[in-house]
Amino acid sequence: MFIINFNFVKPIEEVNRFTEAHRIYISEQYNTGKFIIGGPKSPRTGGIVIANCDSEEEVYEILDKDPLIQKEVAEYSIIEFTPVMSTTDLNHYHK
Repeated sequence: MFIINFNFVKPIEEVNRFTEAHRIYISEQYNTGKFIIGGPKSPRTGGIVIANCDSEEEVYEILDKDPLIQKEVAEYSIIEFTPVMSTTDLNHYHK
């Protein structure tokens, strides 16, 4: 699994121009099960997504098509981790 940490690199007004396209795009990733949960940071300087992808390369492929990344208003970092504990609702994500 992966933690995706989005950081805005342009003023929020510019980010807002692409937020709807971003949300439409990432909703496709939730529908396929590649993204599990996510949302904006508080304060709104970016966002966090937990992804259930098979590889880091797959995460890069998905993110490189994200409108916020394509329009260069956000950057991201990725942290890979292995889940070993969760609520019972998420037990199926354990390795």
